[in-house]
Amino acid sequence: MTETPQPNDPQPTDQDASLQDPSQQQPGEAAADFDPSEPQSHLEETLLAGQQDPEKAGEVIATFLNSEIFFLSREEVTEESGDVSPLILQNPDGEPRVALFSHLGRVPQQYISEAPFGVRVTGAAVVQNLNGAGLVLNPGHQIGFDIPAEGVEAIRSDFRPVEVDENGQPAQPEA
Repeated sequence: MTETPQPNDPQPTDQDASLQDPSQQQPGEAAADFDPSEPQSHLEETLLAGQQDPEKAGEVIATFLNSEIFFLSREEVTEESGDVSPLILQNPDGEPRVALFSHLGRVPQQYISEAPFGVRVTGAAVVQNLNGAGLVLNPGHQIGFDIPAEGVEAIRSDFRPVEVDENGQPAQPEA
């Protein structure tokens, strides 16, 4: 995949940090016990299980939506930031994909030189705010996945949270 900038607006769950800041964990400089071939989170464990059993696809997506992940930004993202422009890659067919990472150790150094700020978000925030592009989790790594723009739209409609009323009961749609 090649990098191509495009605007999108996933909201950060926390302020971002420069991935080049020595106080932050650096990609490729993860803890000594970091093994890139081993799953590093519940999301990665679920993803590997889903790769072995396609019937677990719904569980993989639900886990992704509820997990904290990272995207890369060229500019620092704060609560006051307006538009956010995450790093966008292109697949071999030229289709845009937001680059997401389940662990900082999965971020290739070449991406950091283009977009040095890591922003922690939930998968749900990305899916909710992403329009006109797909997403790729851990690009180039076997513990990852690639979802086209149409797939993001399907996830947004199929995994829509149930709204509840003041009594905690599913809200009835207005007529």
